[in-house]
Amino acid sequence: MEQEIMNILRGLMAQKSITNTEDEILAENWMIDYFRRLPYFQNYPELCGSFPIPDDPLRRNTVWALVKSKETAEDHFLPTVVFMGHHDVVSADVYGDAEPWAFDPEEITKHLSRESLSAEANTDLLSGEWIFGRGSCDMLGGTAAQMALLAEMAENTLEGDDASESKKEISSSETGTESQAEEIKAIRGALLFVSVPDEESFSVGMRGTLPLLEKIKEEHLLDYRLAVCAEPNRRTDDGKAQVVSAGSIGKLLPVVLVQGKLVQIGSYREGLNPLGILSRIVAATEGDESFTERFEDELSVPPVWMYVRDLKDGYDFSLPRRAAGYCNVLTFHKTPARVLAYFLGKIKAAVTDASQPVAVKTWVTLWQQAKQRDGFADFSREIMEQAAVLLKEQHKTFPEVTLWLMQRTLDFVQADEPLVLLGFAPPYYPAVRSEELDHEQRFSKYIKALARWNDIRIEPYFTGVSDCSYCGLPEGEKSPVYQANTPLWGELYQFDMAALERLHIPFLLLGPWGKDLHQVGERVNRYSLTQEYPEMLKKLLRFVWLSD
Repeated sequence: MEQEIMNILRGLMAQKSITNTEDEILAENWMIDYFRRLPYFQNYPELCGSFPIPDDPLRRNTVWALVKSKETAEDHFLPTVVFMGHHDVVSADVYGDAEPWAFDPEEITKHLSRESLSAEANTDLLSGEWIFGRGSCDMLGGTAAQMALLAEMAENTLEGDDASESKKEISSSETGTESQAEEIKAIRGALLFVSVPDEESFSVGMRGTLPLLEKIKEEHLLDYRLAVCAEPNRRTDDGKAQVVSAGSIGKLLPVVLVQGKLVQIGSYREGLNPLGILSRIVAATEGDESFTERFEDELSVPPVWMYVRDLKDGYDFSLPRRAAGYCNVLTFHKTPARVLAYFLGKIKAAVTDASQPVAVKTWVTLWQQAKQRDGFADFSREIMEQAAVLLKEQHKTFPEVTLWLMQRTLDFVQADEPLVLLGFAPPYYPAVRSEELDHEQRFSKYIKALARWNDIRIEPYFTGVSDCSYCGLPEGEKSPVYQANTPLWGELYQFDMAALERLHIPFLLLGPWGKDLHQVGERVNRYSLTQEYPEMLKKLLRFVWLSD
């Protein structure tokens, strides 16, 4: 399998599938061609394909392939493992002069500048034990291993290896030993591979794939017991244990728009500078450790402002009329309602000593005010049409268009008074832990078995934000507060929260050992990728299929 994994990895990297470009489709076509060449899918062509992402201006697709047991009773749901990952990669600009070779794992090692690498990366490069290049680590390496394993399982299933073998019962007290696992070579349930576009920016792919997951589940009577995301894993500080995540941190993006009173600077005391108010809000929240969360040994990152500036088009000798910013908030259990309340409190405190009264409003309040004005129906239709053009044709970001909508709406209601407007911009990643998604306590068996086979450390949350946020929706995360206060929620940005409540797929972020993802030293460990990771997946697959 080692050679097959390397062949797939080279093929995928060569597509240069940089996120939010049409080159993502090249990777999709390559994967589809790979699956369709396999004898299993030639016999069952209906079991693999591409699923168009709804309303995607780049016309990208999710690639999927399903291998399942031949014998299935009509009323029996097949125990199913979902292999999930993404085929987009970040830009290779950081490679500088070596950029032309960034997508070739052999050539890039010859052209990397030693000065551009850390001492650790240089050591790894000289060792020959690491595969370098854009996407090798995040996450085409893990995707290649998953594809190769699915191909092997498909071949075994097609040949009927052990097809008549009776199922071996495994009680909760048994260990799922390697000897038992090795006796079963073919699929004893179902294995679904899913690779999505656009994981690296706004998770358009995963959000758009929810209908596909529901459709396949219903058509093929699948019981989604576990999803394995091929996110590259790190090692503990001593280098011995692999760190595997059983949850994914949440992410919210509060947006603050401040309207002051525009005057010529010579009349400063008669006006109100929105930058002063915004600065106080930023100072009160940036890095605020009191708003972090602790779960077991993990501590969330405090609020981090990603954008703060006035909204003037150019320079003149007057105060800016408006200023705005948006802030990254990562959560373990804090709901959108609590995040909104936190910022409202900080905003109200920041305007208490302003030289003039300053109103504080949430987006839902402003939008309700707009609905009372004549011409609202035409106004709302026009700005949503224009917003769609900005997003899909001019490729503006969600935060940019959110601020544009806020300003247009303030203009529509003719709001001239100083005020602070608070809302949310996409993306929204719900905080999810697998233990909260598993009502039958199977998941604890899986991680205990995994820990017996391998030297691993389970962490409750992956803190880098991942598509696993869309594997299910814990109680309390289905928040009308978020929907009501997000100007783009609806046709321009959404995901099916009801589908997440129905799917509820426990997951592991379990991939090969990688380092320096998104950086010039991005690399994946060769032995981990081609030996350890596939064997770990094989044992996990068989344990899931055979355990009750």
